[in-house]
Amino acid sequence: MEIMKANKWYSKINQIKYGFVTGLVLPILGFFIGFLAKGGDLSFSTFWQLFTQNHDLVTNSALKSIYQDTRQSTLMFCLLANMLAFYFSFFIYKIDRFSRGLVSITLILAAISFLFIY
Repeated sequence: MEIMKANKWYSKINQIKYGFVTGLVLPILGFFIGFLAKGGDLSFSTFWQLFTQNHDLVTNSALKSIYQDTRQSTLMFCLLANMLAFYFSFFIYKIDRFSRGLVSITLILAAISFLFIY
């Protein structure tokens, strides 16, 4: 009886569009986790400025490395949320279409973040 319920749950969520949407929402959650982990005493607006400011405009090398480190670690938190979701969806629950949507949006976001970092 429980197996039938599990199959119904899998069939409802096992669609590419759900994986795609999940892959867009989880990095936002990962960004807030990165803010809590790396932000420390900073306000959210200051952390956002640190995250979005172009590090090439900064002349101080120590400050430049802080900007780069904050940006890289925050982007890694964003993408790690998708990796965790992929682990559960593909290896544990075996929902392949959901995983395909999740991986496709994660690859797109990784390419964008690579351009954003370098």
